[in-house]
Amino acid sequence: MSRSAKVNQVILFILDDVRAEHLFKLMNEGKLPNMARIAENGIKCSNCVTSYPSITFPCYSNIMTGAYSGYFPKEGSAVPMYHWIDRMDPPSMSKKFPFIRNYSERKDVLKINKDIGKNVKTIFEQAPEGNMLSSTCFLYRGAHFALAESFFDVEPIFKNIAYAFENPGKYFSNKEVPLISVGYVPHTDEIMHKKGFDHLDYINLLIDCDKYLGSLIEILKKTGFFANTTISIISDHGNFKPKALFNLEPFFQQNGLIPYVPKKAKGNFDCNFGSVGFFNFPGETWHHHPRIQQMQSFKPIGIGKQSLNLFDILWKIPGVRFMYYRNDDNKPEKGIIHIKYKEKNSEKIINGIIEYEGFGKDQKTRYVFDENDFYGYYKNEKSAKILDNKFHTLEEWLKATNLLNFPMIIDQIPRYFKNPRSCDIMVSTLGTYAFEYEHGKTIENHPFSHDIGLRESMIVPFIIGGSTEIPQMELKYCKTTDMVPTLLSLLGLKPDISVIGKSVLA
Repeated sequence: MSRSAKVNQVILFILDDVRAEHLFKLMNEGKLPNMARIAENGIKCSNCVTSYPSITFPCYSNIMTGAYSGYFPKEGSAVPMYHWIDRMDPPSMSKKFPFIRNYSERKDVLKINKDIGKNVKTIFEQAPEGNMLSSTCFLYRGAHFALAESFFDVEPIFKNIAYAFENPGKYFSNKEVPLISVGYVPHTDEIMHKKGFDHLDYINLLIDCDKYLGSLIEILKKTGFFANTTISIISDHGNFKPKALFNLEPFFQQNGLIPYVPKKAKGNFDCNFGSVGFFNFPGETWHHHPRIQQMQSFKPIGIGKQSLNLFDILWKIPGVRFMYYRNDDNKPEKGIIHIKYKEKNSEKIINGIIEYEGFGKDQKTRYVFDENDFYGYYKNEKSAKILDNKFHTLEEWLKATNLLNFPMIIDQIPRYFKNPRSCDIMVSTLGTYAFEYEHGKTIENHPFSHDIGLRESMIVPFIIGGSTEIPQMELKYCKTTDMVPTLLSLLGLKPDISVIGKSVLA
């Protein structure tokens, strides 16, 4: 152990789709005794803010890298979403039609290891030496040993890591235990979508995770590694239950919008839509994002209709309350995101903008609106002070809004829209409706989801414990990108320059 290191090994568990209030409630009820013990004897936070949109692939990769989406030719992760169209800046014309990345398809899942780009590094890549173990993680770039996903059982995810401490020679030629281990539990997300966060099967799965964690702890103690090992727990996003489901396929057909199919070289729009909708339209070509005027006078390809105002059309989707789109002349280092808000039970639309400047951890943003503050920040003393027409950092937005709905969204929206792979228009129903629409068809009929900017989806658990070297502290707030720099700090390592999170021990 180096002089600056507090521990010799770190283990990180990412439990997919777990809301902070649910996990801490189960711990308080005595149903998760091993997680509770780690939290009570270490660092805990029940107010950890994830990234927006609160969807698995961007949120998960942001945890693993400590960074966010951005203008990936220069900075940030190149993965803005679960689904994206591979548009580049400047446009690449090497293919006639850009492809759609859909991580729902198993053939695409592991491509995220290349997709995230070279301007971010996983936690494995940020450690200069030592063995790296991935247990069912789909983002494992930099790991020396990556074990495949366990589709039917959670137990192997924990057992793989335990076995690496019992028999390291089975995984690593130098026969040393892993410096960094990451275990990913996707099963919680699958059951939540199908049955809900309050279903006994979902709760029992978390109880099983706690039981297997207890077995791992016993092996760490038996092998003598527990005292010098950190165990951490986090989730990528929370969850909520929409008030209603709706089939959008007839709506798009009636408005002459034909799903884009790259292989068939046809279609005039692409969309994936849970409660937040991500719409893509061709500009000059499908390689180009359309300008605002082109979306106001959009001519659907191949159906002989008059031009459509896409903004007007999308407001007709049931429940849409928010609309976001980029300004035509945006640059990676400076630009404007337009916000439109429709008041509940009203046709009145309120306008606002988010202005941004700078890159990465130096990005600053300000929020300007015409009439009403539609995020409700003025109602809170802390957040009201930051509505001063000045540019503010990510940390300032986090400090001011962490207890509210839409925490730090003013920082997050520009990071998403800077990415050339981001959509053209984003809309949100705030959870009133869910559509489960992906690339031309409705794929599910489950009334449980995540993706919105409300606290149900945005607040996740943050726990670091295990070794007695970990200080006992409860954080008022933090963010998911703080996990990687904190774990590296405990190992006596410095995070990569791309990391935007910061160590909670600093």
